[in-house]
Amino acid sequence: MKVKLNLGGQVVEAEKMDCKVIDEPWSVYKLDDGTTLKLKLVLSDVFKLPHADPVTGLPQLIVRSGNVMSVEPPEIPLAKREVN
Repeated sequence: MKVKLNLGGQVVEAEKMDCKVIDEPWSVYKLDDGTTLKLKLVLSDVFKLPHADPVTGLPQLIVRSGNVMSVEPPEIPLAKREVN
C-alpha cells in the first residue's frame, strides 16, 4: 500500500511494508535500590522509501515504534530496610 509521509517538511510517497514478529526481547536493568526495570521496543509500522540511500545503496526505511516498560520492585522495599 502506498502512503504519503511528511519527512522534514517534504511530502514523500512510501510503501507500507508488512512484517511479522520474530523476537521481541526485553532489555533488563537492575537499579541501585533493587528494582528491576524491563524495557522493549515494539514495532508498529514500517515504510520503504522509493529511493535507496545514495551513500550505501541500501533501502531507506522509516519505522514507527513504541516503548513498553515493566517495573518490578525490590523484594524488600527500601523504606522497610534496616539502616546499619
